[in-house]
Amino acid sequence: MKRASWIIAIAVSSAAVLGAGIAATVRLNPSSQPPSPQVAVSPSGSVSPSPQVAVSPAMEPSPSPKLDDFSHQRISLVDRTATDPEFAKFRQQLQKAIQTRDARFVSALIPAKGVPIGFGRSQTVEDLKLTDPKAMFWSILEKAMGANCGFAEPDATTSAKGWICPTVSRDFYRQYPPNPNAAPGLGYELSNVIVVGDRVNVRALPNLNSEVVGVLTNEVVKFDQKRFENSQEEQIKAFDPMSDWTPVVLPNRKQGYVYNRYAYRSLENRAIFKNISGKWQITEMPGGD
Repeated sequence: MKRASWIIAIAVSSAAVLGAGIAATVRLNPSSQPPSPQVAVSPSGSVSPSPQVAVSPAMEPSPSPKLDDFSHQRISLVDRTATDPEFAKFRQQLQKAIQTRDARFVSALIPAKGVPIGFGRSQTVEDLKLTDPKAMFWSILEKAMGANCGFAEPDATTSAKGWICPTVSRDFYRQYPPNPNAAPGLGYELSNVIVVGDRVNVRALPNLNSEVVGVLTNEVVKFDQKRFENSQEEQIKAFDPMSDWTPVVLPNRKQGYVYNRYAYRSLENRAIFKNISGKWQITEMPGGD
C-alpha cells in the first residue's frame, strides 16, 4: 500500500508542488539532460520532425538494427487551432511568453480568484510564483502547450468559447477506451504512456548520451512500473514534467526511457482557456479526472 500511494502521488504532477493535479512521470539523472526542441504539432495533427544530424562523407555509418521493428499502438492527434485565427494568434503569443518566462503576460491570464489545478484549491498569481523562471507552473504550462489543442467541452461555468491544450488525454480515451469490466481504480491510466512526436528516441538509460533502443511516433506504450517503483522517493517527489525521463516498456519488451517533453500521461494536467470579455484566461487546469 505504501508503494501504491507513491505511484498515485507522482501521478499528481502539479499537486506535488502546487497542491493538486495528477501526472505520473519520474525524475532520473536530471543533470545529464539539456533542454530539447519544442514539439510542434501541425494543423493536420502531424508533428514536425527534429533536425537531422549531417554525417560527414568520410564517415561510413555502421549497420544497425531497425529501431521501430515492433507492433505499434498509434494514436491520431489532430490540432484544431487553425480553425480559430484568434486563438491561434493567442497560442503563438503564449508559447513565446513561456519560452521567455514572461511573467507579466502569463499573470494576465490568471483570474483574480485564481485558477483551479487538479483537485487542489485555486492558485493565485502569488501562489504560482511566476517571477521565478524555475517555478513548477512554468514547466506544467509549457508541457500543456507543447501538443495539440482542441475545443473545450461545454460546461455550466460560462458560455464563453473555450479551448483545451493538450487533447492528448481525450484522444487517448476516445481511441483506446478502458475495458468496462476492468477493476475500478487508476490501473489503466497509470499503465500507459502516450509518446507525442515524430521518431522520438527511446534510450537505454535516462540521459542523452545513452544508446537508442527504439523510436516512437505518436503512439502508446507501457509505463515501466517496476523501474519506477525502484526509483528513490526523493527523486520521485522532485520530478520535472519537461526535463526528466519516463521509463517505458516497448512492444518488443525492450526497456528504455523517453524524455518527459514527449511523454504524456492520461492523467496529465490540461489547460482550459476561455475568451471572457475579449480577454483570454486560464479558467482551469484539470488533472487526474
